[in-house]
Amino acid sequence: MQLYLLAYNSAFALGWAYCLASGVGAVASVASAASPSRPTLPALCAAFFGGAVPAARVLVLSCILETAHAALGMVPSSPLTCFLQWWGRENALFQVALAVPELRDGGHPAAAGMMLCWCASEVIRYPWYAAGAADPARGPPRWLTWLRYSAFVPLYPLGVACELWAIWAALPALRRERRWSVQMPNAANFAFDYSVFISAMALLYPYLFWGQYSSLLRTRAKKLGSGGGGSRGRRGGDEKRE
Repeated sequence: MQLYLLAYNSAFALGWAYCLASGVGAVASVASAASPSRPTLPALCAAFFGGAVPAARVLVLSCILETAHAALGMVPSSPLTCFLQWWGRENALFQVALAVPELRDGGHPAAAGMMLCWCASEVIRYPWYAAGAADPARGPPRWLTWLRYSAFVPLYPLGVACELWAIWAALPALRRERRWSVQMPNAANFAFDYSVFISAMALLYPYLFWGQYSSLLRTRAKKLGSGGGGSRGRRGGDEKRE
């Protein structure tokens, strides 16, 4: 099992590193093409999101495996928590950012910021898991534990803020196009308004965010206060994506 977890987390560490490098490379290409003039912020945002999103699609969808890991007892996490984490990111990417042209192609800062925060957190988090799986007795090195439990302090709230911004920016198009909604009459006699649903979910974001963020802050104090170098790299019950 440890060999599998090592391979899984190593693959995701490389995947998110590639995702980040692709986004940065796309930005560099746009910046060089715009020389001697300065590229606009929307152009840079569109470049980063467009460069990173092909790999991000695969990575985000594949993260559903972490729900299976928890359900099978491979890691000490809640299957429901893992599923909700996966669903939140999958929804923000596929049902919001990629579904609305203003976010997907228009260079909206919310979409680019969301993707940047995901990449920056995951290129730290997955190597930390991989290091713990490689040597469960000693755990990740102290410097990596410090980085893992310090980077989330700015990245987690920034990522959540960008996800919320993307949702609110997408709402006019979601309402106008009735995207992902089910209208009556239909054979099932059932109606569903996705824009209302996602608005309600957005209102729950601050409550859900603070519960997890405060938990991570307590874990940070515990991990770093005791040196942190001996922390295990398995996905524990106090772990959640930033």
